[in-house]
Amino acid sequence: MDVLTHFRSIEELTKTLSREQGLLSEMFEKRKLMKFPLGLALDLVGDNESRLRKLIDYGVLVESGSTIEIESDYLNFFEEVLNVNEEISVLSVQECINTLKEYIGYFLQETNANRRAGYQDSVRQLLKKTGFRTLKNVVDLKRNMDNAYKQEPNYVIKKKKLQNLDEKSHSIRSMIRECEKLMDNEHAFFIMANDPHMAKTCSDVKHDFVEAYHALMEIDRQIIVYINQIDQQNRLYKKIRKLKYLQEQLLLKTETNVGQVLEDNNPLWMESRQYSKIRLSLEMLHEKDDVVKLLRRIAERNGIQKSTRAEADPLTDEDLQAHIQQMREVDSTEVWNAFLASSYNLFDFILTYDYKMKRNIEDHAALFCQLIVLHPDECRITKDYAIYHDIEYPIIYAK
Repeated sequence: MDVLTHFRSIEELTKTLSREQGLLSEMFEKRKLMKFPLGLALDLVGDNESRLRKLIDYGVLVESGSTIEIESDYLNFFEEVLNVNEEISVLSVQECINTLKEYIGYFLQETNANRRAGYQDSVRQLLKKTGFRTLKNVVDLKRNMDNAYKQEPNYVIKKKKLQNLDEKSHSIRSMIRECEKLMDNEHAFFIMANDPHMAKTCSDVKHDFVEAYHALMEIDRQIIVYINQIDQQNRLYKKIRKLKYLQEQLLLKTETNVGQVLEDNNPLWMESRQYSKIRLSLEMLHEKDDVVKLLRRIAERNGIQKSTRAEADPLTDEDLQAHIQQMREVDSTEVWNAFLASSYNLFDFILTYDYKMKRNIEDHAALFCQLIVLHPDECRITKDYAIYHDIEYPIIYAK
């Protein structure tokens, strides 16, 4: 290529692309819809033919008759950066692996320290690139799989696309295994190139491979589901076409048992529609008067006459007074703490305790049993028994 027909610096390249971003954006968005005409391209560059000619001469655009298109390298670059490409490049991963083997061999044979460090950095960058491209291929594979199933109208082409994607999935899995085998077999290189950056890169790449492998397993499962659904839909489509042909030939009743099948089945879609009641919230009825008016109009239109409930009488001053009701309850914890500080046995203490209320013998017996159940480890049960009002009870002290 002539020296004047290529960009000489990054600055020149970026300035040119920035100046023509309107044309490039329009062409990129319509890259699959139409052949871009030269006349429209001239309008987008302000009728400046020299600017358009520069893009063609510098290889950004390709002229074909009265139309132009974005050159493949730039088109692939835009699709890669914007993550909208549809091509799954398994060969790019294989090229990275082959280059990895070359650089590892150069590293092991090189004696100069600086050049060895250069090969080591190249290996590390290639490892990162391999992991990145593998994950990107998996993402592209998942997107293409969904697009092929949901967007392709032709059943034959749809099934063929899914089968080809399944083959690419197996190829990506083979590339992963080959790279993992390379990392496991090249012990000499990784021992000699043992530094924190290389160790972290290897760990990240292995993590990327594990993530990609799990994603590929799910993709394989989904492809099988899609292919089975396509076959099922294709069989259903053939049956419908056959039924349509028999109906047109007036042979549907004599050649099939459709009538009998429809009589035997009672599918849900043939039933009457079920309506469910919707209850409005009380807050809406209280706060929105227009809702209440609308409900009253609906009730009058449907002949619903139901008397509304009268409002309750306002509360009196007596109703607002505090009413205290005493409950015959005893704080068992308070009774137990007082018992621990005494020298009485438990039953005698319960009989003599000041409860501030009248209690009978049944209440005392219930409290006696309750305290024993709540504090079994703190009770010292003796072998002696006593009788009070025909109630025999053991003599129990606090430990």
